[in-house]
Amino acid sequence: MRPTVIAVIVVVVAVAIAVGYMVIKLTGPASVYVYVSDKPMQVQHLYVMVSSIMLHNEVSGSWYTCSNASVRLDLTQLTSTSQLVARCNPPNGTYNLIFMQVSSVQAVINGQSYNCSVPSGVIKVPLEPQPIVVNGTSYSINVDMGMVNNVNLTGNDKCLVKPVVKATVTKH
Repeated sequence: MRPTVIAVIVVVVAVAIAVGYMVIKLTGPASVYVYVSDKPMQVQHLYVMVSSIMLHNEVSGSWYTCSNASVRLDLTQLTSTSQLVARCNPPNGTYNLIFMQVSSVQAVINGQSYNCSVPSGVIKVPLEPQPIVVNGTSYSINVDMGMVNNVNLTGNDKCLVKPVVKATVTKH
């Protein structure tokens, strides 16, 4: 190639680079906009079928079955009240955990029904800050399931409910 042709090519490339730089400089860097929203979910009903309730003996490590009767609860109806689900007479001992077997969960959200699941199908309720000591003393234990506000639609009509449980113990 001739030196003049090479010089012209170099000048054209230099001008192209300069114009491209100016265009980028004038328009600025690319921007990314991130938006966040949260669609409100209207959970009209949250039906939970509890199929058994057991108490864990902290000392012996054994389990006492308080109830094997299935109880269907609509947790949306229990936001300002409570419902008795089991009454039992465990042997004397120190109990630190309630174990609730959940056989089914159904949520009605914005008018549509979803079959949901609870991780491991079990709700474990720690009796904190201290266990109950059954030795001629009666107790009322109110379990706040914390499930109505923790319903997650995960796609493909799948539904997961993550309980955030808390027990309040009253000695009689």
